[in-house]
Amino acid sequence: MTQQMISTKAATHERPETLPITGIVAASLTPVTEDFRVDVERLEQHLGWLLEQGCTYVSPFGSTGEGPSFSAPEKRQALEALAANGFDMGRVIPATMSVALDDTIATIRAAADLDCRAVLIVPPYYYGASTEGIAAYFAACADRLGGFPIDVVLYHIPQLSRAPFTAELIEMLLARHGDRIVGIKDSTGIEPQTLDLRRRFPQLQIFTGDDRVFPALVGNGGAGMIGGMPNIVAAELAQRYAAPEQRNDAAAIQRAAQRIEAVDANGGVVALKALKAQMTKDPAWSRPMPPLLPLDEARARTLVESFAATGFDFGTRLG
Repeated sequence: MTQQMISTKAATHERPETLPITGIVAASLTPVTEDFRVDVERLEQHLGWLLEQGCTYVSPFGSTGEGPSFSAPEKRQALEALAANGFDMGRVIPATMSVALDDTIATIRAAADLDCRAVLIVPPYYYGASTEGIAAYFAACADRLGGFPIDVVLYHIPQLSRAPFTAELIEMLLARHGDRIVGIKDSTGIEPQTLDLRRRFPQLQIFTGDDRVFPALVGNGGAGMIGGMPNIVAAELAQRYAAPEQRNDAAAIQRAAQRIEAVDANGGVVALKALKAQMTKDPAWSRPMPPLLPLDEARARTLVESFAATGFDFGTRLG
């Protein structure tokens, strides 16, 4: 692996709750071994690189991180390994991505036990639950835990979950769980909807999962983005977040759109893994969890060419 180890050791004894959740949060890819286990060494290096590139937090085991393909014990084991190695867990926001109540509770408990900053919770998605059903699911989690022991970011991705966080549901959750609900990640990519969430819920940190939406969202007081593209272009996104003139630059917005379209056209997660493999010159990064399959050589080459056409220089992006 060409990626250099960096210092990601905890430098403060502050409780994670004291730190604001804003900025560019990388929904991290998950490297896996040949026998399809979490490759903790590569994961730690990658998470450290993301923070070094300017991400404020990292969020493992979400959609980009193939979270539904890992069990709650696998997630806890990986998080415990990171903590044992001295990784700053206050910069980590793991995702649950589980339908089973016990699995969701187990991941929440692991995140709290390890002093992660927050946890990202997707609603139970298999049955396409009702508003009342999702509220009951959250209530059952809280009751079993004696109340949420860690801040919660709601993960709104109805195109996959078929279980949306409607305004009515968000209000119900806020009424029941109070200020433990701290934010929403809207992964619809629908700018008016994301801005409406910002208007309706000013007390929450509103994130988009889409680079194309984040300039308008941040310009209207939103928190930032939690997304997959920082796995590849973290430094660029962090710079754009910090500087309004760069964030709103038309050429930068166009580049972001072209890159997202190229990734989406080539399988999303497996496309990002192929790009990461190209950046690091490490073929192991291209390996996804079954049932996903890696990009074939021709599609990977086309994807790399598409990124290069946007001005992305793989020779200077060792990650």
